[in-house]
Amino acid sequence: MTDTTDQSSFIMHRFRFRAMGSNVEIAVRCEPADIQRVEQLAKDWFEAAEMRFSRFRPHSELSRLNRLEGGRFLISDAMLEVLLLAEAFHLQTEGTFDPFILNALRHAGYDRTFDEVKRRTEPPASSAPVRPDTKRQLLVDPVMKSVRLPLNMEIDLGGIVKSWTVKRLESYFQDKLAITRGFINAGGDLTVWSKPRGEDEPWLIGIENAWKPEADIGTLAISNGSAATSSKLGRTWPAADGIMRHHLIDPSTMRPSQSDAVQCTVSGWDIIGCEIWAKTICILGVTEGLSLLARNSRNYEALVFTDKHEVVYYGSKLSLGKQWNGLTIDHYHYADA
Repeated sequence: MTDTTDQSSFIMHRFRFRAMGSNVEIAVRCEPADIQRVEQLAKDWFEAAEMRFSRFRPHSELSRLNRLEGGRFLISDAMLEVLLLAEAFHLQTEGTFDPFILNALRHAGYDRTFDEVKRRTEPPASSAPVRPDTKRQLLVDPVMKSVRLPLNMEIDLGGIVKSWTVKRLESYFQDKLAITRGFINAGGDLTVWSKPRGEDEPWLIGIENAWKPEADIGTLAISNGSAATSSKLGRTWPAADGIMRHHLIDPSTMRPSQSDAVQCTVSGWDIIGCEIWAKTICILGVTEGLSLLARNSRNYEALVFTDKHEVVYYGSKLSLGKQWNGLTIDHYHYADA
């Protein structure tokens, strides 16, 4: 099928705003008359997602669910979709991705928005340590559109909602507004598209240097696809014991991960999968994380930065120099070997 739309009057429009504790950057090819509409739609969509899924908003759907203490809760279609995705990735990552980490995040000191955490003048007070719970169970009823949480357990969906929000907005732009080229980046969770395929140059995405965030260490060339970066070095804060904490909780210990992976960028076809696998590799570390990715998922590639200041690549040999560019890599794990 050939796209016969006359796009001679279209321009590439770029805009930015703040949402979900992150900087959101969007670029879309559209007619000048549609600019205001596209901007407002994007801002409204992110705000609606935050109103539904934020643990920091007391009246959000997620906060009301967490307060129900074991009772069955009727949920929206959006919440049902995200919870089912969370359960699917919990299985796919063999338990590493786990929404039942809210109490552990609070214990670590992430008990308010990160902007408020950064403004805190004293380390957070210690709370009772959280023990891993092998009986976690998210009882979702897709027919009744309801869910029940175990007693004294709460969930956090921050590890999946941002990429879900990006993916849904991208789908709307393409399917409803017929936007043929675009870029959406929400705090490192990004997706790009170009249609018809092959007619536009690929998007060039800068890969952040883990140890010098102000500089890129290379570029990622994508025409249609996604990438997500997760890091232990960005969202950090000091605890009362003087040790820095971060937001990536290892569910096997219910404490911030101490693996050798400090930052990971994952590229692939699905932005939600990219976000989940980037976090999973950071939590588990290079060897275990990449082994799990190779075992349970395909069509993803990863660039991992270690605590020894080494760079590890996992993916196809053919992608080096074509998709991943300008990189100095210390260790290679070829998915097509």
